Amino acid sequence: MRRILVTGAAGFVGGHVLPRLAAAGDRVAGIGRGGAPRLPEGVAYETIDLLDEAALSAFVARFRPTEILHLAGLASVADSASGPGQTWRVNVNGLMNLVAAVEAVPGCTFFFVSSGEVYGSAFLAGHALTEDSEPLPRNTYARSKWVGEQLLRDLLPRIGVKLVVLRPFNHIGPGQDERFVVASFAGQIARIEAGLVPPCLEVGNLSSYRDFLDVADVAQAYAGLIGRAESLPDGRVFNISSGMPRTIASALDGLRDRARVPFEIRIAPERVRPAEIPLAAGDAGRLRAATGWRPLVAWEDSLTRVLDDARARLAASRETGRGADPRS
Repeated sequence: MRRILVTGAAGFVGGHVLPRLAAAGDRVAGIGRGGAPRLPEGVAYETIDLLDEAALSAFVARFRPTEILHLAGLASVADSASGPGQTWRVNVNGLMNLVAAVEAVPGCTFFFVSSGEVYGSAFLAGHALTEDSEPLPRNTYARSKWVGEQLLRDLLPRIGVKLVVLRPFNHIGPGQDERFVVASFAGQIARIEAGLVPPCLEVGNLSSYRDFLDVADVAQAYAGLIGRAESLPDGRVFNISSGMPRTIASALDGLRDRARVPFEIRIAPERVRPAEIPLAAGDAGRLRAATGWRPLVAWEDSLTRVLDDARARLAASRETGRGADPRS
C-alpha cells in the first residue's frame, strides 16, 4: 500500500486531489496551515506550517510516506508582487524544511508542483510550449517555483529521493478564491445577482490567451502520475495543460451567459498586470504518453461549476454572518 503525503491539503487543489488518491485504496495523509478540511473517509490530517521544521520532520518520520505531493505554497502572482519576501519564505524556506524532513524516508518519490508560470518570457514564441522550452520566469512567484525545481535537483539525489516536477497551467473550479481571474468574475457576478453590489463587474486585461483546465482534470493528472511513480524517470518534468488557449474575455462571456441579471463591465487599472504575456499555453504530450491522461471536463461545465460554487459560498457566508468576503 502506498503512503501518500499531500502538503497544502486544505487548499484549493488539495480538496479535489485527496478523494482521488483515497479512492485508489492508498493510505493518504494531508498537512496544511489551516484547520482540517472536509476529508474523505480514511484520510488523516494535521495542521502543520512548513516553516515549523520540527513539527514537519516529526510528522514525516512518523508517517513515512512513499510518495509526497507538494502542493503547499503561495500561489498568487499578484500577492507575490506585493509581498515578495513572504513568497520566498514560504515557497523556498518551507521547501527546504520539507527536504530536511524527507531525509528520514529515502526511496520515496517527491512530486513537486511547480507552475507553467516558470516559462515566462518563453511564451513570447507564440505557441504551446513543451517541457524542453527554457524557463524564463518574469515574476516573483514564477522565480520561486523555478528556484524550487533547481534546489530539489541539487538536494534530493543526495538523500536517495526521486524527483518528478509538475507544471500545471491555469486551473479553475469550485473552491478557488478570488485572487484568480475566473473565480473573481464568478464572485462578482454572485454578489451582483444577490443585489449586494451595483451591476458593474471590474476586470483587467481581457485579450490575453490562457491555457485553462478544470481542477478535476488537474487532480486526475496528479493521481495518475502518483499511481505510476515507480516507472517515472528521476527528474522528469510534466506539463499539465489543455494545449487549447482561450482569451480571458471568452471566460467572462461564458459566465455572463450564465448570469441571472445583466451587468456592465469596467476596466479597473489595478487589475491590469504590467507587461502581460499575450499567450501562455502548454503542450501536455509527455503526460498523455506516460499515463493516457486527457482533459475530461467540458469548458462549459467548468464555468457552470465555478459560478454555482460562487453562489453557494456567498449564500453560506451570509447565513453565517460573514458577509460577502471575496476570499471566504
